[in-house]
Amino acid sequence: MFIKDNLPRRTHKDIAKKIMQYGNIYAEQVGFIETPVTEEGKKKETLRLQMMGGEFCGNAARSLAAYMVYSSYPSLNKVEDKYLIELEVSGARDMVLCEVSTTENNNEFYSKINMPLPVSIDKIKFSYENGLLNIIKVELPGIIHFIVDCDGIKDKQDFFTKFKSELNLDKLDAFGVMFYEPRKTFLEPLVYVRETESLFWERSCVSGTTALAYALSYDKKENLNIEINEPGGKLLVEVNWCEGKIKSIKLDGKVTIVAEGTLHI
Repeated sequence: MFIKDNLPRRTHKDIAKKIMQYGNIYAEQVGFIETPVTEEGKKKETLRLQMMGGEFCGNAARSLAAYMVYSSYPSLNKVEDKYLIELEVSGARDMVLCEVSTTENNNEFYSKINMPLPVSIDKIKFSYENGLLNIIKVELPGIIHFIVDCDGIKDKQDFFTKFKSELNLDKLDAFGVMFYEPRKTFLEPLVYVRETESLFWERSCVSGTTALAYALSYDKKENLNIEINEPGGKLLVEVNWCEGKIKSIKLDGKVTIVAEGTLHI
């Protein structure tokens, strides 16, 4: 969900918490649309996406790019049948590039994002229910994700609680536990943001999918094209290797604009 009013950042936390309440909009995440703060962003004549906790969110970025096409934002760069949109996004050091394609429905788009590359990857072992789990930790700009093979985990919420406690993850600004079922290529994302004290089972998570794709490609040391199934639908991931390292990670999927209106807080 996007807030279009340019509000002071000191208010973001409280507004987001109210909007995410069950008795309110019950949004998964809240992003605030701002004017760019960097010279490059100002030069691009684009927008800045500031997430509720200052984290990075790939789904929100590609959704904002789609919304800019939907709302006929001025100065859009169209090349052949695609709109090329660069955004400033919280948690990302550089501008983020999205490619947006229209469909036969004026509120539906395909939006592809060129994701910031992960900072690091590591393997950790975690004791759970008399067993030892191999977990992959992937750090991206603005968020850390833990990839967990969920075969054999009966209670994911219980696992998350123990995992968060034993690894002292409360100190992180934002992190996700990505429960992955390899046989179904199914990813179930659970994301925590400290600033808003929010924990949400997301229907789709681009940064978590990026972390998973990075881990799978890194393990095989080769290009990867894979369709990841998630509760909210499918994301197509492309990972490209060049000279012994990952050069780019792109994610593509449908974005639907479902509603616009005024929210009273």
